[in-house]
Amino acid sequence: MFRNYLLTALRNFRRQRIFSFINILGLSVGLTCSLLIILWIQDERSYDQFHENKDELFSVMRNSYFTNGEVYTFSAIPKPLAEVLETEFPEITHAMLYSFTLTQVFTKGENAIREPGRYVDSRFLEHFSYPLLVGDARKVLAEPNHVAISRAMAEKLFGPDWQQKNILGESISLNNRLELTLTGVFENVSRHSNLDFEYLLPIEDFYPFNDWVHEWGNNGLRMQVRLVKGTDYQELNKKIVQVINDHNSGDNRIFLQPITDRYLYNNYENGEIVGGRIEYIRIFSLVAVFILLIAAINFMNLATARSSKRMREIGVRKVVGAGKTALILQFLGESVLLAVLAFFLAISFVQLLLPIFNEITFKEIQLSYLSSSYLPVFFAIALLVGLLAGVYPAFFLSSFKITHILKGKLKHNYGAANIRKGLVVLQFFISIVLTIGTITVYQQISFIQHKNIGIEKENLLCFDLEGKAKEDYESFRQELLRQPGVSSVTAMNQFPLNVGTSTSGVDWPGKSPDESILIQIITGKQDMVETLGLQLVEGRSFSRDFGMDTLSVLANEAAVRAMGLENPLGVELDYWQRKRKIVGVLKDFHVASLYATIDPVLISITENEPDFLYARLEGNQTKESIEAIEEMYANFNPGYPLSYQFMDDAYNRIYQSEASLAKLTAYFALIAIFISCLGLFGLATYTADRRTKELGIRKVLGASVSQLIVLLSREFTWLVVIAFALSVPVSIYFLRNWLEQFAFHTELGASTFVIAAVLAMGIAWLTVGIQAYRAAISNPVHSLRAE
Repeated sequence: MFRNYLLTALRNFRRQRIFSFINILGLSVGLTCSLLIILWIQDERSYDQFHENKDELFSVMRNSYFTNGEVYTFSAIPKPLAEVLETEFPEITHAMLYSFTLTQVFTKGENAIREPGRYVDSRFLEHFSYPLLVGDARKVLAEPNHVAISRAMAEKLFGPDWQQKNILGESISLNNRLELTLTGVFENVSRHSNLDFEYLLPIEDFYPFNDWVHEWGNNGLRMQVRLVKGTDYQELNKKIVQVINDHNSGDNRIFLQPITDRYLYNNYENGEIVGGRIEYIRIFSLVAVFILLIAAINFMNLATARSSKRMREIGVRKVVGAGKTALILQFLGESVLLAVLAFFLAISFVQLLLPIFNEITFKEIQLSYLSSSYLPVFFAIALLVGLLAGVYPAFFLSSFKITHILKGKLKHNYGAANIRKGLVVLQFFISIVLTIGTITVYQQISFIQHKNIGIEKENLLCFDLEGKAKEDYESFRQELLRQPGVSSVTAMNQFPLNVGTSTSGVDWPGKSPDESILIQIITGKQDMVETLGLQLVEGRSFSRDFGMDTLSVLANEAAVRAMGLENPLGVELDYWQRKRKIVGVLKDFHVASLYATIDPVLISITENEPDFLYARLEGNQTKESIEAIEEMYANFNPGYPLSYQFMDDAYNRIYQSEASLAKLTAYFALIAIFISCLGLFGLATYTADRRTKELGIRKVLGASVSQLIVLLSREFTWLVVIAFALSVPVSIYFLRNWLEQFAFHTELGASTFVIAAVLAMGIAWLTVGIQAYRAAISNPVHSLRAE
């Protein structure tokens, strides 16, 4: 019996090649997209899940409250906090301090490399699961000037055969100034780690060069703690919230966040977590459900629509003795077989498309990452779709009487037809929402890329200052200005797109004693304004003609507003144990992402060695300038490899996730429309077949081809119009919420909806029109003879 069902199914597939192909292709494409999204979601959720003690490890965060109503949430904390937490709270077994990422030069023999890394607690590798290939986790960072490096770094310094050598105890030069002893090599840090580093140094080595860390009022270090197993960290948060306030002025409240949450939940408003990358997971989870739903609707619509063409077959089978159960099994079996074929085709598509998907999402996902729990789920979904698609023909058609079937007395089932129309509306509703979302995301990305952020980021070269270039900055600057195409040079201690240095300790005349405002601080050398392309509103810039400009300061408009200064020029500010006068006011510029409002900023001259160099290049000589700078740098600063970036590239990387979101949304919107149109094409074909005689009669009576095309297309046009009308308010609600996450964003204009409507309608007309045209030009003689 099974063999008979299988042969019958294969014959039907062959007889209805187009519909079988559309059914299998549509469902397999939907399953493919959903599987790819599930793989991406799994990858996103896997950050920091590899730590053996993940449930006991927490990041220390802080909320700083200011009198202007601002609340800043960040991870920088004062060093003395570690000792207090360890000694006063028994729930905390160990508080581990670590530094921000520092890129430094390591030299071994002729090999000189620049690598990012961190200064960390001596017991860091005991608590976190970064496996050591060589060395003892309890001793590797126990002494000053010890260093542990990654496998990749060991290969660069000691060669690919480093494991055959006894490299423990080898000496490595740091910045050509300090000799370090190699005490360990760890496996390359997983890309699923929220901390990135290629080397680790003892945190005690960081303190002698950074005296500021010992004060309660200074921040810069980060901290993670390990709790006693079973501790309720929410209850502990209530106990530790006021610790900083107990030792320092201001309003700073700390709290613990599980390390497994840091990657996904990193967006705060008013001191509360409101989301982060978890929002993208939620968005794409919905997209996966929607696309799978569209594919399932498509599959069921076509299966039920074509089933009525098999009335005579059902009648004949009943005449020769087939029972209702046999017919039910046959129809369900055919539908399930199609769904199973679609499932295995989807697995092949996923394997084929993964390299492209990884390139778009900046991932390294493999099909093997798909949890064993997911494949059965998707296989079950495919089976369910097949069963649901087979229910209508299996139970409804098999229930009719033989005489009614063979005499053709069955009435058209308008209820089923209306259900199919409703499902088509749902398909296009989802497709149009995705299309509107795609257009909006692209408009926002374009807005970000072209927005004037107050800094001329094009042709602005940036690199670290090291070695002789840092020690003798003025000579290096003069030499750099001699290179072709270099028009201006400056140096700073901050990266202007992410300043990261701030204070609430600025005093000015008329300031209220209880007033507290966080102000971003930029320090550097002369020509900062000119090189960055900042705009003066009033006053002057820094000048070498004024020998006391180390006591001058520039303020942006936001800082002037925050301090309530009506005539800011000449006003004396007091911060960082030095008094400075405002000599110029700058037009507001961004020092953070467009998610945030523009912060108050003060800029002053530093007498210390700066960390970053910025060179303005002339646009038509960029290639020649880079080549000349590389040659000059190698001669001026031997032993330090040059690694540079352009400011506009760095700016675009900040919004890499949004750009990836835009691409993915665009692809998924196109796929949703494609699947919907597959179904529309199938239903249009079915409609044309069902109305064959009607079309023939109309043609004999003089109806033109265009009239027949309009007749067949009108029904589907209204379905798309209804879908569009439903999609507009839904799209407006969700997209406005998304755009409002940005302090600066594009507007949701009517053109977005017009483009989506034209696109959806045009594709629908093209899809239906092709089939309508074929039906309209067919010979009416054949149409009238059709059964």
